[in-house]
Amino acid sequence: MYRLTVETLLGLQLEVDHLRMTPCIPAHWKSYSIHYRFRETFYHITIKCNGEKPNHEIHVTVDGTVVDSVGVDESGRPQGMIPLIDDHQAHHVEVDLN
Repeated sequence: MYRLTVETLLGLQLEVDHLRMTPCIPAHWKSYSIHYRFRETFYHITIKCNGEKPNHEIHVTVDGTVVDSVGVDESGRPQGMIPLIDDHQAHHVEVDLN
């Protein structure tokens, strides 16, 4: 049940050395946070929904740096790739859905 919620609703899926973000959240949610551990490194991820239909564009930053690997999945939903590095540091990820 946990994996179903994390992968389907929250849109977080581990793929070797990165996280694929494809959020599919209810329209009335303004934001949510996930604290994700990758080996000995923590990623504090905040997903913000800006607008009434939050599934048209996605913007991802990791520690203030824009992540260029964004696109759409096979169903047309926006997705972003978060590179994962096991450097024993805390990282802050912002995902904005427009």
